[in-house]
Amino acid sequence: MTRDDRAANEVVGFVLVFSLVLTTVSLVYAAGFAGLDSTRDVERVNNAERAFDVLANNFQQMGRGEAPNRATEIKLADAQLTTTARREVTINASGMSATGANPVAIRYDTAGDTNIVYEHGAVIRTDGDSAVMRREPDFIFEDGNVVVRFIESRGSGQGVGGSVSTVLVRAERRESVVLANRGTTSNVTVRLQTHPDRADVWEAYLDDSLATATGGSPTCSRSTVGDDTTEVVCFDDTADVDRLAVARVRIRVTLT
Repeated sequence: MTRDDRAANEVVGFVLVFSLVLTTVSLVYAAGFAGLDSTRDVERVNNAERAFDVLANNFQQMGRGEAPNRATEIKLADAQLTTTARREVTINASGMSATGANPVAIRYDTAGDTNIVYEHGAVIRTDGDSAVMRREPDFIFEDGNVVVRFIESRGSGQGVGGSVSTVLVRAERRESVVLANRGTTSNVTVRLQTHPDRADVWEAYLDDSLATATGGSPTCSRSTVGDDTTEVVCFDDTADVDRLAVARVRIRVTLT
């Protein structure tokens, strides 16, 4: 092999090694940034979930009369925050007319298939087809007692997103009214409207809650009310409750 041949082989070998190194670095670089993006997106959603827990706690404080107003900061990044159309929730029993509230929900939507919703006092996270109730509403279903405080948030049709990085959810307590305060009561029935994606978690919550309160065997069903609304109905005609108390607190919500 001549000196020129050896030189040519060395050049070819160098080019091949350099190409391999460059390809490896490019793959690691791309995978690393994809992983960073994924980690960042997960952390953003987790931060939003924590903010919704704070929001629910603020609304609970207003519902209990512990504060006249509250403001909750939620970071958006590439997400959107909206207030939805109003959906009804009622409770009734034998000898008692249905009474309840008609609140809006507050919804956080990511660019993917994850959303977080404050609805009827609960915080629910949905990832694709899976929904989980992260925080239960401020209701009491136990030891023969059913004590329900409906938080009726008002202010539908609002939306913030796009270039806005942070939104402030301002809430102001407007009025509070006692709707029912009864002793021994039978046939307690709860009707609650929600998005179809969240119907499973609401049915499970109401079924378990009524069973805990009455010690009986509740019956639950679902029906379609509109294109994007499902009504969940749970009742228990197998056992009475010792006390049924219902109140409604109206809260004005503004996104700024």
